[in-house]
Amino acid sequence: MNRRLAIFNCFVLSGLILPVGVESHEVIPINDNWRFHYGFQAPASEITDVTLPHTWNRKDAMFGDKDYFRGLTNYSRILPAELKKSGKRVFLKVNAAQTVADVFIDNHFVTRHKGGYTAFVTEITDFLSPDRKSKLEIRVSNAPTMDVAPICGDFNIYGGLPRGVELIVTDPICIAPDFYGSPGVFFYPESVDSHEAVLDMVAYVSSDGSCPLDGYEVETTIWDGERMVGSNSAMVRDIENPVSLLLSIKNPKLWDGTSNPFMYTGRVELKRDGKTVDVREVPVGLRNFSVTADNGFFLNGRPYRLNGVNRHEDVAERASALTLDDHRQDVEIIREMGCNAVRMSHYPQSETFLNMLDSAGIASWVEIPFVNVYVNNPEYDENLKEQLREMIYQYHHHPSVFAWGLFNEINSGWLDRPSKMVVTLDSISHSIDPSRMTMGASCQNDDFNGFTDIIAFNKYFGWYGGNPSELGEWLDSEHATHPDRKIGMSEYGAGGSILQQNTELVRPEPGGHWHPENWQTNLHVESYRQLAERDWLWCNFIWCMFDFCAASRNEGDTPGRNDKGLVTYDRKIKKDAFYFYKANWNKDDKFVHIAGKRQPRTGGNTTIMAFSNDGEGELYVNGKKFGKASPDNVNVLIWEDVPLSPEGTTVEVRTKHSNDTLKIGK
Repeated sequence: MNRRLAIFNCFVLSGLILPVGVESHEVIPINDNWRFHYGFQAPASEITDVTLPHTWNRKDAMFGDKDYFRGLTNYSRILPAELKKSGKRVFLKVNAAQTVADVFIDNHFVTRHKGGYTAFVTEITDFLSPDRKSKLEIRVSNAPTMDVAPICGDFNIYGGLPRGVELIVTDPICIAPDFYGSPGVFFYPESVDSHEAVLDMVAYVSSDGSCPLDGYEVETTIWDGERMVGSNSAMVRDIENPVSLLLSIKNPKLWDGTSNPFMYTGRVELKRDGKTVDVREVPVGLRNFSVTADNGFFLNGRPYRLNGVNRHEDVAERASALTLDDHRQDVEIIREMGCNAVRMSHYPQSETFLNMLDSAGIASWVEIPFVNVYVNNPEYDENLKEQLREMIYQYHHHPSVFAWGLFNEINSGWLDRPSKMVVTLDSISHSIDPSRMTMGASCQNDDFNGFTDIIAFNKYFGWYGGNPSELGEWLDSEHATHPDRKIGMSEYGAGGSILQQNTELVRPEPGGHWHPENWQTNLHVESYRQLAERDWLWCNFIWCMFDFCAASRNEGDTPGRNDKGLVTYDRKIKKDAFYFYKANWNKDDKFVHIAGKRQPRTGGNTTIMAFSNDGEGELYVNGKKFGKASPDNVNVLIWEDVPLSPEGTTVEVRTKHSNDTLKIGK
C-alpha cells in the first residue's frame, strides 16, 4: 500500500479522454515540522516544535502525577501549495489521536473523530487551494468524557498523536482510503484446509463524482513470492456496493503460528481500460482457529495452547509515543520468553506491532477499550460500536488476530447493566467478520460471561486475595458450573520490584510500598503449575510483560507504576519470573537461570532455585560438586541446605548446554 506507482492514467474531461502522466496512489508521511501548544490558543512563547509520534504526557503522567494534564491541545503544520493537483484527491490519515480530534484547514472545520486507539481518514481535497499553502490543525483532547471509551482504566490515557500522520493522494476514482481507516480491501476465508482455500475478496471503490465508472474493473491476484497462485476480476458497477470476488488456492500453505508463519500477498488493482489506477497489497494468512470447552485452543486442527502476555503501549522516556525500535524490542523480548500469543490490553495498538506479530507467528488478542465502566448513554453506546467497527476493519488483514475482544472487567454493580451492550457488540462483530470468534475478559460472575464465543478471567489469587493454590480450585469450580463455556485465563500475576528483596517468602500488601521480587516469582511458579495441569483452558495470559505507568497507583518502589511486569519499564532488566516462563515456553534457546540473585544471603545455609529448559543440572559450590537436581514438571530445580562460606561463595549450575553463576558475599 505504501509505495509509489509510476503509471500512465487517463481521466475524462468534457467527454475527452486525455492521457496524463501521474502517480496513482501516493502516501506522504508528515511527521515533522509540527507546532504544538496547550489550550485553544497560546502566545508565541508557549508554542513549541514537535515531531510525531508525540504525547504531551511524557513527563507528568509517567511519574505518578495523578493530576496529569488531560485537556485540549493544538497541533499545526503547513501543507504545500503543490499538494492540490488537477484531477487528484487528497486524504488525511491520522493513525491515532488520543482521545477526541477535531481537524481544521485554514480555520475551516473538516471532521471530528472520537476514540484514541484507531486510525481515521478524511478527504481534504476541497479545503485545499492549488495556489497557496494551507494550514492544517488537529485539535486533540484527552479530557475525561462520558461518551467516549475508555471512560476510565488502570492505565494512563496519554494525549497526543502517538502513531504519526500521513497524506494519501489518489485519482478521482480509487480504492477507498477512507473506509473506516482501513486499506479498503478484505480477504474473507470461506473455507481453509490443506487441500484448498476459498477466499472472498471484497473491495470498496470511492469516487468524487467527476468521472464515469465505464471501463473500471477490480483485479485480484494472490502471490507466493513471485508466483501467482490465484486470480479473478470483475467490473465496477456502482459505488454504493463493494466489488466481491471469489478466489481459490490449491494445496495452500498455512500460517501455522511460531513454527511457520507463512503469508501470501493479496494484491488488489483498480484498473481502467486495462491500466492500473490504484492498488493495495495486504498480507493473506490462511489458518483455522477454534476452541472447545473440554480441549482448549486449536490452530489448523491441532491443540495449540495460547501461552501469552498482556502488553500496554507504554515505554520509559516515550510513554505512548513508541518508535519502530520500541516495537521491535518488545517483540524480541516476547519471542525470547517463548510466547506464542500477546493480548493488547486494553485497546487496539499500533499496526506496526501487529505486523511484527504476524511475521513472528504470534497470535494476537485485540480489543476495544470497553473497560471497567458502562454508562447508559446513547452517545457512549454509539462510540463503542464505532470503535469496534474501526478495529475490525483496520485489523482484519492481520492473520495473527484470532478473535475480537469486546470488553474487560465491565462493572455490573451500576444500575445500568452492560449485558445488552455486549450482545450488540457480539452481533456487530459476527456480521462484519464471521471468520473470527468474539471474546471478553471478566473478573466476576455475570451473565455476559456467556455471551461471547470464548471467555477468559482476570484472577489474582495470592495477590489481591486468597492464595496461589486456590486458582486451580476456582477454575475447576467455574468449569463444572459452566461446562459449555470455553474458559481461559486473561490475567494473573503479582507486583515485583527488583529493588526490593526478601530472604523469606512473605506475602506483601498489594497496595503497599514493599513488593519483593521473590513473592512475584513464587506466585507465578505456583499459579502456572495449576494452569499447566488443565488442558481444557484455551489460554493463559500473564499480567503483564512489562511494567507500565498508572498515575493513580502509589505502591511498590515507584509512584505511578504498575510493577507486575516480568520486565522493567525501561526493558533493561528481566525479572526472575521471566526466566521461569522462558524455561517452560522457549524450547530452542537452551539455558539455565539461578533465581534470587538480587536477594541478600548471609551465613549458614541457603536454598538455590534455578529454572532451566536444558534438563538435569549439577550444582558446584566454590568449584566443588554439591549435587544434581532434575527439573520438576514446570522446569524448576532445587538444591537445599547449600553451605555458604563467610569468606564468600560462588555457586554455579551447569546443564548440558549452559551454565549460570551466583556470587554471594565477599
